[in-house]
Amino acid sequence: MKEKTASVTYVPFKRTDYQLSDALSPEEREAISTGYRRSAALDQPDSLPSLLLPLQDIASRSSISARLVRIIILAVLAETHRAGQPCWLWTQERWLTLCQQHSSGRPLLAAFAFHLGPFPSPLSLPVHGAPSLYASAIYGRNFVSHELNRLTDVLISLGYVGQNQKHNLSGMLGVLMLMNNDPQLETFTTDLLWRGQNCHDRGIARVTGKISYALAAMGIIKSPLRMRNYKEWHEKPTEGIAPDWARWCRKWRETSVLRPRSRENQYSFILRCGLWLAREKPEICEPSDWTMETCASFISMVGRLKVDGLSLDTHKGGRRSSRSGEPLMPHSRSRFVYAVRRFMLDYESWGWGKLKFSPARHLSTPDTPLFRQGVNPRVIDDPVWLKLVWASLNLRKEDLLSEIHYPLSMLQAMAVIWTHAGLRQNELMRLTMNCVTPQADDILQENGSAIPAGTLCYLSVPAGKTSKAFVKPVSSVVKKYVDIWLSERPQEQAALTDERTGEKVRYLFQNRGKPVGRNIINLTVIPLLCARAGMPVEDSRGPITSHRGRASAVTALAGVPQGMSLYELMQWAGHSSPQSTMHYIRIRPTQLAASFVKADRVAHMISVLIDHDPEAASLTGPATYYDLGDSYCTNPFWSSCQHRMACIGCDFNLLKQSARGLVLESKASVRRYLEEVPLTPDERAIVEQDAEKIEQALKRLPLKPEG
Repeated sequence: MKEKTASVTYVPFKRTDYQLSDALSPEEREAISTGYRRSAALDQPDSLPSLLLPLQDIASRSSISARLVRIIILAVLAETHRAGQPCWLWTQERWLTLCQQHSSGRPLLAAFAFHLGPFPSPLSLPVHGAPSLYASAIYGRNFVSHELNRLTDVLISLGYVGQNQKHNLSGMLGVLMLMNNDPQLETFTTDLLWRGQNCHDRGIARVTGKISYALAAMGIIKSPLRMRNYKEWHEKPTEGIAPDWARWCRKWRETSVLRPRSRENQYSFILRCGLWLAREKPEICEPSDWTMETCASFISMVGRLKVDGLSLDTHKGGRRSSRSGEPLMPHSRSRFVYAVRRFMLDYESWGWGKLKFSPARHLSTPDTPLFRQGVNPRVIDDPVWLKLVWASLNLRKEDLLSEIHYPLSMLQAMAVIWTHAGLRQNELMRLTMNCVTPQADDILQENGSAIPAGTLCYLSVPAGKTSKAFVKPVSSVVKKYVDIWLSERPQEQAALTDERTGEKVRYLFQNRGKPVGRNIINLTVIPLLCARAGMPVEDSRGPITSHRGRASAVTALAGVPQGMSLYELMQWAGHSSPQSTMHYIRIRPTQLAASFVKADRVAHMISVLIDHDPEAASLTGPATYYDLGDSYCTNPFWSSCQHRMACIGCDFNLLKQSARGLVLESKASVRRYLEEVPLTPDERAIVEQDAEKIEQALKRLPLKPEG
């Protein structure tokens, strides 16, 4: 890569370049016998060459002030007089004592001791204060400054602010140079960085991570380190768990090929199962001891389990949940059962032992409300979603919520993709630099019309949890804002390893040499959009989240007339089955309510015929006929009739002409029933009464009004 600093070659100090005698000559003893003579010897350039030359060369490399160099060299000569031998023959104790006596000149004394004394490594010296001063004194200030400038230039090209970068980097860079015993950046290794990060506090360790991003961009190491020196997962204690059960749990975690987060979550569940075993069934210590009865007891326990009922006190301090003591949510219960079932299946399939039950059958998740995981995408309210879409296209510099922030162009590209592409958060974060391609040609439709080139673009979505990598069409506005971000994105960033696929990729949303934070959508982008739109970060269904935005984007495509088919929507959303997509295209409650009101109104409407013929008039007014489908009701108080559904035998009922066939068929059926079925006297009386009602209805049939 192109560097801004001039090249400086590192020349290490070599003792073999000097004639280092094993004893002091009489002239040398005389020249250093008093303070006046030692001072006079320093003023004469050619005096005491064998004693002074290596000290003066080391001092000149360090760029320490001439006054301090004079004081320290005089102190070394005085100690040489007391010891009666040259300094390169001194013991470590004498060097360390001299360093303790001269605190202001310790870096230079440390350089003398390391190059001329019996110290195998700079770390064996008493390094106090700024490590960069010691590194400059030992390896030469010019070269240390040159390497510091190289790091600073690369970090600035990655997107870091140039102000105070050298000051922040110099201390940790000095530590790494001393640990490496070589100041050249090309000799730095990942192991060296890990050691430097783990041996210091979190603040310095963060600087080590920053240095690693620069080294990765320079091609010196393959991949950068984490920015902080903490373990990714807090080790979970096993107190109160049978040792054999804990051993099998650890063995499963070390063998499983699940992703780290999934593996650690399931490891936590099976350890918590060990707590239950130790309390309720102490005789069971490993999977092979389980029986069908144990499985039933376990599922029963999970069904009654409360939050924090089986908690592992980690190094975080064992903080209790705000829901402590409340019943577990259904998805937590089902995940608990699934983790133990997965553990048992792996135990047997990997040949670790033979089980006395079938995990798939006896540890299956019960299909009850306590365990049922309902998929319920909470679509963002339509007015709120439309405002978020508008805000994503109209962000301004003054909308940024803090002075310390990511570039505006990156946040806007991220917001536009979130509102227009319907991606999961993980998919959005793992998009690559070349993920967007333009629509180069017109697209001919079935009706003969064409979609002009440039109307849309194609987004390459990385492999997710339910699908392989695929390409989906999105609005061309996505390409517009992605291109703006790419024009500002720092280009000299090393490719990083995709944790899901293991491939080396250059992430689209990669800044300062590292991918953006995992929660940036929920914690930064959504609050930014809500502030721009002038509304709170929640709607009628709760807080607005990244996945709710995905649900809104998918539902919007499914809810328009002549929209995408179910299969097309499944492909666009990246679902593995239509059943998953169905959750996103369910009818909205407002649409369902409107349809119900319309249907309910129709259901309660009865056609009424009014006969204005004076001969048909009654005391209550004109004759009215209520249309009941196959017949009419002439009862003017039909709405309050207590004999609904028993109209065939009612004197107010008039059959329609179209019902004659049905009535004749009923008459034949009743007659056949009387002839062929043995009936009791009471049953026969009821059937004969029905036959009589049918005869009466047929007699009234001609009286039915027409039309």
